Amino acid sequence: MKARNIYQEAVRNIPLEIRKETALSFSVADKIHLLIKAAGMTQKEFARKMGKSESEVSVWLSGQHNFTLRTLARISAVLGKDIVAVA
Repeated sequence: MKARNIYQEAVRNIPLEIRKETALSFSVADKIHLLIKAAGMTQKEFARKMGKSESEVSVWLSGQHNFTLRTLARISAVLGKDIVAVA
């Protein structure tokens, strides 16, 4: 079996909720990263405004952090834009 087929089979075996969680996590991290850039801030400046270390913000932007609603609200306030919208 080719490596691509093995990969595709492995992905199919990941539960849907895990795939969705991963996609959401990366989407949130990407949006934060884009908003930091749009605000003309560096990651270091953003970390300072958040009262966090630059290394903690780096973990956030890796797409592997499970944000609390409180943290998302704080990020939104610092960046002046919503991170997540609920209809």
